[in-house]
Amino acid sequence: MIDIHCHILPGLDDGSKTLEETLGIVRQLQVAGLETLIATPHVIEGTDFLRAEEILTAVEQVRQAIAEAGIPVKIFPGAENYIFPDMAKWVRAGKLLTLANTGNYILVELPMLEIPHYVDQVFFELQVEGLTPVLAHPERYRELFHEPERLVEWANKGILFQLDLRSLSGRYGPQSKRLAETMLNSHLIHFLGSDAHRVSQNESVDREALQRVRQLLDEETFEEVAVKNPQRILEREIIMTNGDYELKIIENIKGKRRFWDLFRK
Repeated sequence: MIDIHCHILPGLDDGSKTLEETLGIVRQLQVAGLETLIATPHVIEGTDFLRAEEILTAVEQVRQAIAEAGIPVKIFPGAENYIFPDMAKWVRAGKLLTLANTGNYILVELPMLEIPHYVDQVFFELQVEGLTPVLAHPERYRELFHEPERLVEWANKGILFQLDLRSLSGRYGPQSKRLAETMLNSHLIHFLGSDAHRVSQNESVDREALQRVRQLLDEETFEEVAVKNPQRILEREIIMTNGDYELKIIENIKGKRRFWDLFRK
């Protein structure tokens, strides 16, 4: 299985601080069944933004270290790019890394508390540049708890979604967990990511989350999101979607309710 979102490069962001810590995280992910990792440190516009060259150098360092440690895991470069209006210009200038550095898919992060007014324009401009935006952990954005229909609109425009596995454990709260499960049920998840920043005290958290994904998806769909779709990133292939998504209604013990009503308190 392939993890397209993790923070394992030592000393580059708020993830791993040391190479030793990196090896600990990689071991845990490998035990969970994640044998290929795309390292995605945070890249934020500004004078101190993380440059592609720094990421590529750190990936080579980690590759050498895991080889010497005998850990059977493959590492590829990437970035979790925090959205800003001029993203497409930065892509043209070669400042932003795509997933696995293949030039086809770009991991994009939004603010947690509100959706910027320019999001749709940025998504469109990235697509004009030939990139497919992959939205990092959509189940965690507060505004989408109340406007989940926007996920359908974006998916129908070709935006792809990456689920944080640990959302299924309730780590980010019950609303994130509920939205994650509903997106899986609605086939609105295209990739999985651990979003691992450090060695977890619960060594089974990712394995248990993967088991939950298996419960919510049929075997073919699980294979798509865990293996085939991320493999298509590595091989520069186009991921075809049906372009006709919809949110499935969730049932509770009192009967059916509108999905977004489940998030309102």
